[in-house]
Amino acid sequence: MGDVILATPAILLLRKNFPSAQIDFVGSELSRRLFANLPVDRHYEVHRRFPEACWSYVMLLKQIRERKYDLAFEASGSSAALGAFIIGFSGARLRVGLKGKWDRWFNVRLHRPATRNKYRILPDLFGSLGLDNPPVYPKLYLSPGELRKGKTRIRAFVGSDKKPIIGVFVGGRKRRGKRWAKENFLELGNRLLGAAAQPVFFVGPEEKDLFSYFQREFRHHAPTIFEPDPRSFATLVASCDLFVACDSGPVHLACALRVRAVAIFLKDEFDHWGPPLELARIVRPEEAVSVEAVFDACRRELLRCPSAEAEGPQLNECANSSRVVQDY
Repeated sequence: MGDVILATPAILLLRKNFPSAQIDFVGSELSRRLFANLPVDRHYEVHRRFPEACWSYVMLLKQIRERKYDLAFEASGSSAALGAFIIGFSGARLRVGLKGKWDRWFNVRLHRPATRNKYRILPDLFGSLGLDNPPVYPKLYLSPGELRKGKTRIRAFVGSDKKPIIGVFVGGRKRRGKRWAKENFLELGNRLLGAAAQPVFFVGPEEKDLFSYFQREFRHHAPTIFEPDPRSFATLVASCDLFVACDSGPVHLACALRVRAVAIFLKDEFDHWGPPLELARIVRPEEAVSVEAVFDACRRELLRCPSAEAEGPQLNECANSSRVVQDY
């Protein structure tokens, strides 16, 4: 999910530079679902699983070559073999990608930008092509009907209280050490409930085993939701006042929906994957990522040092900055 969302600035920058061009995108079913309402004329879907992948690439390349594109651009911002292969066999007049191991498939090879940050790489690459490259962050668009549906569903889960709704995604790549302990999420949820906020816990397909744990621990105080459809999940995230997640696809989803986020980084990869301050606050692992540090980040993001009359005895208190909270 994260890679898909972080590719959206390429679409927006191409449309800005070439407003009348036909812009097509090659991606997964996930990108097809999430990219609805983006300025894409055609979406080609690729498969990664056997046996679908065997023939899908043959048919894909045949379709692409028939279009006789002027430009094919590798939008991952990295030297990826699959993306380079598709660009190389696209038959496009200009085949653009990063210099690296797979650049033999390109006839326009770009130097890697000085920045490593995924939110800044694509604008820099467009600048190196001599194109207009204003700062553009990932963006997804939901229709007014979808937004209303998401708000209705969230309210059905939490009731009619006017407390701020804080979405908490409890997942992350466990084998890469990116998932916070479930006990930490449990303590954070209790802290938020005690501070007059309403947490809503989300689990993904890789965390379904945690569903019953949070449902049992919070009962009716905080709902736990499993929503496998990516677009329906997006409508729920868009209905939150704040979204908390480890370094994972859903934190980039929240940023692309312009929902303020608190991003928990358990590894020193925030310079590569971390959202900018305009979109999120990063809690980083200078020592350990404590529940207190994440709760403090939530408090700051929600209330931004409000007056003492604000609801919530803990959330309305402006504490000093934690050492592990970075305004990235």
